[in-house]
Amino acid sequence: MLEQMTQRLQSQRSFEAAVETVLNDVVALHGAEYGDLQLVNRDRLVVVAQRNLSAAFLQTFNAVPRNAGCACGRAWRLKRTVVVPDVDKDRDYAPYRTDARAAGYRAVQSTPLMTRGKVIGMISTLFANPHEPTPIELEILARYAEVAADYLLTLLGREDIGRKAETMNGALCADMVD
Repeated sequence: MLEQMTQRLQSQRSFEAAVETVLNDVVALHGAEYGDLQLVNRDRLVVVAQRNLSAAFLQTFNAVPRNAGCACGRAWRLKRTVVVPDVDKDRDYAPYRTDARAAGYRAVQSTPLMTRGKVIGMISTLFANPHEPTPIELEILARYAEVAADYLLTLLGREDIGRKAETMNGALCADMVD
């Protein structure tokens, strides 16, 4: 499966298409109802692609600071995958429970897109019911996240990732309003 995901990713020639491929493949891998991909823009993670999430979700999680208690904030700080099997039972997720209910999810995992020890983004899958991805799914995701981070940086070339994040986030938010 990892080989197929990698081949699909590396067949993409634009940064935007590669981001969409990463998101689609990870949502499919986990059988998740929802997903999003964020990129680092200065001191925040900003959403640049999403699957089945509402405008209300984007209002809350559009720009997540590193110190946030949500899964992506924790994963960014820890530089490793964070799984919240049930947001209703996770103490650190308490400030986000109302937003989670409104968006329709009960579980979430966030995995850093890291290259050379630096987090460039985050891939998250969200589930309608309490859920925990299997160890095999998490292992495939960890390996794919490394491949994806390297390939995304290759496609980015000399362009600043923060600037690309800002542009893609602006387009995504405009589409959510329409």
